[in-house]
Amino acid sequence: MGYFGTVYQAIKTICVGLRVTLPYSFGRTVVTQYPDVPPTVKPQTRGFHRYEIERCIACEICAKACPVDCITVKKSGPRKYDKDRRVAVGGAMTAYTIDYNMCLFCGLCTDGCPTECIHMGNIHDASCYDRGDLVVDYIQLAKQGRRSVQPIWMKKPQHAAWVDDVDTVWSSQIDAARRQWMARANDPDYCKSLAETQAVGGKEGAKGE
Repeated sequence: MGYFGTVYQAIKTICVGLRVTLPYSFGRTVVTQYPDVPPTVKPQTRGFHRYEIERCIACEICAKACPVDCITVKKSGPRKYDKDRRVAVGGAMTAYTIDYNMCLFCGLCTDGCPTECIHMGNIHDASCYDRGDLVVDYIQLAKQGRRSVQPIWMKKPQHAAWVDDVDTVWSSQIDAARRQWMARANDPDYCKSLAETQAVGGKEGAKGE
């Protein structure tokens, strides 16, 4: 290819690229005044996880599936799922953390969960001032009656009105009994008592039959 052939090829390549990108230069710019107004989030969004600690049996399938090893799961003893009460009983949860400095939001951790206790949430923002705050302790969130993270601006006294509406919806989805299970999922005595209650109920049912 001669000199002019090289020039022609360069111009052609640029034109091909511009044909794709140039129309965007004349498109209408859409700006959402977040966080003053709620963001538009697609249903298939893979945001920060939503974790139901009271259903978790600490099987570590999520941690093993994670390609970057950002999930830490620990328990004090074996946990099993009570289908009647939809809660895990037995040992206590001693640790459940996700390091969002490394998380790829791939969703692999949710696919194999036998109790479906971990989901990809719709919160896209976990703004904070310290990278250490991106290592989220879901046990502490559960004690606060929460299943997912909050951006730092959401925790301030002054925030947008729509945040209170979202908080109300989230709170209404968790009844008093479930809040108690969430808050005490790391209490060995409480988790053991749940298992014993299940065992007693099972024996009584057997006698009745």
